Amino acid sequence: MMEFTNGPEKQRLLIELENIRNRGIMIFLDGVPSTPLTVTDILCVNENNNFMRDYVTDEEGVWRELRFDRIRSL
Repeated sequence: MMEFTNGPEKQRLLIELENIRNRGIMIFLDGVPSTPLTVTDILCVNENNNFMRDYVTDEEGVWRELRFDRIRSL
């Protein structure tokens, strides 16, 4: 689970996601292709929502996607 607040954590997350995207790894937020800025803004604005990271690899084990999925309570 992930929770972020504004400030230095937000800047670190944005830099991390930009580096990931620059490596050719697609980033998704709740199943929708997204940009590092969009993901960072959503995670930081929705501090009360929890997101889980999912690292998706291809059949050869190469990292291809980073997915942020909202954890919904039952």
